Amino acid sequence: RSLFRMIFALSGLFFVDQLSAFMEGHPRAAGAVVAVNTVDLCVETLLVYCYYVYVREELQLTGEKVKKLNLACRVVLGIDWVLDVINIWFGYFFTVDAAGEFVNGPLLRYEELTTFLLYFIILTVLLMEKNHTWAEKRILLTFLVFPLLANAYGFAALRYELMYPAYLVSMMLIYINVFATRSARVLEQEAQLEKQNTQLMISQIQPHFLYNVLTTISNLCVTDPEEAEETTILFSQYLRTNLDSLRNTEPVPFGMELQHIRTYVELEKKRFGDKLNVTYDAQATGFLVPSLGLQPIVENSVKHGIRGKETPGHLLIASREVEGGYEVVIQDDGIGFDPNGPMPQDGRSHVGMLNVKTRLQKMCHAEMTIESSPGNGCKTTIFFPEEDDDD
Repeated sequence: RSLFRMIFALSGLFFVDQLSAFMEGHPRAAGAVVAVNTVDLCVETLLVYCYYVYVREELQLTGEKVKKLNLACRVVLGIDWVLDVINIWFGYFFTVDAAGEFVNGPLLRYEELTTFLLYFIILTVLLMEKNHTWAEKRILLTFLVFPLLANAYGFAALRYELMYPAYLVSMMLIYINVFATRSARVLEQEAQLEKQNTQLMISQIQPHFLYNVLTTISNLCVTDPEEAEETTILFSQYLRTNLDSLRNTEPVPFGMELQHIRTYVELEKKRFGDKLNVTYDAQATGFLVPSLGLQPIVENSVKHGIRGKETPGHLLIASREVEGGYEVVIQDDGIGFDPNGPMPQDGRSHVGMLNVKTRLQKMCHAEMTIESSPGNGCKTTIFFPEEDDDD
């Protein structure tokens, strides 16, 4: 908002200056020239005040000192405007002759004193502020250099033609800073998302899972060597998909993710046998999902739903095309839980599903809903909106 106010004030300053130049030299427009130049002086000081507001918001200043600074700047701005308006009758800053030409007044160079006072307040704020680094404050100080030099030149030589280019350069620097800051924030968010992706992917190769699979393979080597060989191949496929996904930051077709889910389920069936039964109903596979974005949901159903049952459990993995996109359903008839209940106090982190939901939303704009209750299993529904051709 503060940047927009500065752009609006600068645009107004350019417009008024051009309007004044257009009307000067016309005797009948002498009164209009006085009015336009008065507005010009007022808007220039307003622009500097808007810059103060920008600095205040950029540094996130609060407290009683800021209230006093705000009051001081508003008082300076008000005095400047009053003096500029009174000048219409007394002409101490400027007058307009009978030919409609601008004429310097005896006190013109002192008209900028209020502007210098605002600059002084801004410099004081930047120098005294302690919560930001000098590198951050140097950027803000850079914005002051060109207008301050132009003002100093105008004060000494009574020539103010450098003011508007100076303000324009300063505004360009501000815009570049805003653009660079936002770009840095986007990169930081992407890095954070990538970190979450990596952590989530690595979490799928937990030591207990490795231990269980290796123990299963070890037992099968004695009882059924052929089954042990098959399980080893499945396990290598599972590991390869997880490791490949560490380098893959783009969504993948659901069919590819489903194949990885099948591999994971087959490995679990080697342990649970007939206690784990799975039904696949993939009516749609061409849409995109985050790599390893759905397998954690399936694992959650197996580990925390079906494994807790004394009787055999059933897992349904389905996908279909619906209005506006695609829907994936992962449903188990396990022990269930209360989605609105408190997190279990078992010393473990329970943010896995939240991370999955965050990845689904950020990478594919997907919406995930969970329906469950104790003793009635769990149903997870994920809606993937159909991507526009321009995306």
